[in-house]
Amino acid sequence: MSDAPAIRLEGVSKKYRLFASPGQRLREALDPWRRSFHEDFWALHDISLEVPRGRTLGVLGLNGSGKSTLLQIIADVMEPTTGTVEVKGRVAALLELGAGFNRDLSGRENVITNSRILGLTHREALERLDAVQEFAEIGRFFDQPVKTYSSGMFTRLAFAMAICVDPDVLIIDEALSVGDTRFREKCYRRLKSLQEGGCTVLFVTHDRGSITQLCDDAILLHQGRLVAQGSPREVSGLYTELLTTGRLPDDAAAVSVPTPAPAQAAPDADAGGDPVAAFLADPSPEDRLARHPLYNANEARFGHGGAVVLDALLVLDGVANPAAIPSGAVLDIHLRLRFDAAMDPILGVSLHNEQGVLLYGVNNAYLSQELRPAVPGEVRCLSLRAPLPLAPGPVFIELAVASERHRVCDQRSRVLALEILRGGMFLGLADLGFTMQEATSPP
Repeated sequence: MSDAPAIRLEGVSKKYRLFASPGQRLREALDPWRRSFHEDFWALHDISLEVPRGRTLGVLGLNGSGKSTLLQIIADVMEPTTGTVEVKGRVAALLELGAGFNRDLSGRENVITNSRILGLTHREALERLDAVQEFAEIGRFFDQPVKTYSSGMFTRLAFAMAICVDPDVLIIDEALSVGDTRFREKCYRRLKSLQEGGCTVLFVTHDRGSITQLCDDAILLHQGRLVAQGSPREVSGLYTELLTTGRLPDDAAAVSVPTPAPAQAAPDADAGGDPVAAFLADPSPEDRLARHPLYNANEARFGHGGAVVLDALLVLDGVANPAAIPSGAVLDIHLRLRFDAAMDPILGVSLHNEQGVLLYGVNNAYLSQELRPAVPGEVRCLSLRAPLPLAPGPVFIELAVASERHRVCDQRSRVLALEILRGGMFLGLADLGFTMQEATSPP
């Protein structure tokens, strides 16, 4: 039994009936000829999955991909339409915010009631009350009706209750996205403790940095299908590519892709397939940036003309156009530009986070590096080296070329998107590389 997986799914599918209106639902229920007035919607398609005991599985996918439906089926909140589900041990689930709470009961009463539902005796539930109250940090509201709670207080109480019943399987569906940074870090530390104690964890989040930091394995759901399963870094990279381009590589959205890589490794240069050499040697004046695998279709573009940003190549450790890179990595950026007028060009690059905050911006004028004058009809490539000691999360690259300091020829804002993966733990927007040591008296 010790080698048996904690969770096993075989051919699990889930179908919903969609009605155009409530009247259509009633019409189908009362129709004497048993005619159908609904459309079948399959939220999950033939999911087969095993999670070994003591492992943490990260679940990624776009909104509507079936993540929450999958977790609800595993938590026995919902029955699958087809297939079988086996879960070994006590299951604690943090699904929808406040799910399972009686809003008219106090936090204390809800903890006792839900602990009994999870299989604890009344005495065991009472013994855990102090631990739940201490972890939740909601003070006197612990004895107030939960209908008076804020969303953050809901999260604190639900998480504290789930971890204090000593679950064998813990299921978390986006619950930690609510609450302040300090409490989230506290929850992550407790998750680490549960993992070390052998708890099996299913973790759904859009924070790909947390997936790579907390999870042993990861899966990617897309349109109700399991399309990838492998290491957190590989699956997170594929998910980032899906977010960026809206599709999976080779349009394989409906096919299981075991342990996919986020980008294609650069071929060996001696074989004549070096992508950097090919990029720098390409004289094409065509604008190809919209075909880039990291292209953001929602880019903002403006300029007065005279020069155009045509294409870009990003390279990390021999990998071309990686969708995700670890914090602190050094990225090589190669750009192709076309000049339609004579000028002394100024090339600028900037990085913004998801909220639009400028993380870093520079141009050759700031760097006191003059570029040779451009002539009409010239196609030129330029290369930059960019250390990226940034906080985990999405980063958008802006590219611009100007003929003089205040006259922009072509500015492409948020044109490329990539994901920064968590390296070490720190707070803020950038890793400044602080070190710490014990102070000693001079000899």
